Amino acid sequence: MTESFDRQGYLVFNDALSEDDLGMLRDVCDQLLEEPAQDGGKGLHNIGLGDARRFLRHRHADFPALDEFVTSERIDRIVRPCLGSDSMLFNEQFVVKGAGKGASFAWHQDSAYVGFDHKPYLTVWIALDDTTEENGCVYLLPRDLATDPGIDEHEWQEDSKELNGYSGDDPGRPMVCPAGTVVAFSSRTLHRSGPNSTGRPRRAYIAQYSVEPIRNPESGDLKRFAKPVRRAA
Repeated sequence: MTESFDRQGYLVFNDALSEDDLGMLRDVCDQLLEEPAQDGGKGLHNIGLGDARRFLRHRHADFPALDEFVTSERIDRIVRPCLGSDSMLFNEQFVVKGAGKGASFAWHQDSAYVGFDHKPYLTVWIALDDTTEENGCVYLLPRDLATDPGIDEHEWQEDSKELNGYSGDDPGRPMVCPAGTVVAFSSRTLHRSGPNSTGRPRRAYIAQYSVEPIRNPESGDLKRFAKPVRRAA
């Protein structure tokens, strides 16, 4: 699996979640949606667009079942085939595209949002709803991580509150998948997502994993989290 991941920059895990885990993620997401919107953002970028594109961030510690899940052996079985080593939770958030008005998201590498040099990390994208091109699925551009491991040039788009790292004609591979599917891709893999034109919100959960703590080289401050993932037997 690791070789396949390195050749294309991503892996898809079908039926990776139990019904209990999927139900828990949906319940936590819905509880957070009931709270007042707090998309003000901290740090360099504010990428929230209110109800059109909400990011519900960094709340796993407030929900014991989610806190257990993000560093569980179940996660290790997804992350280890991609990174090839022990890992730690770096970042996590729910992403919700509103019904009928969910905004798209431009081509980017997740590493472009970190703001300083770092080792590549892994994004674990989990579909909480059946995901289609109509409701804003993720699209990936395959990337050979051995021959092309760098961070591409990105430009901030003020109108849509996002970085754009690709303006070519390749539409990418659509990750059309049922709820519970996991798409794991490198922080160096270009990806985007389309708008949600359906009558229902499109929910996803994103947890990101690194092989070492990601720290600002100037201050030494931890970027987000560095919680070790428990190794699967």
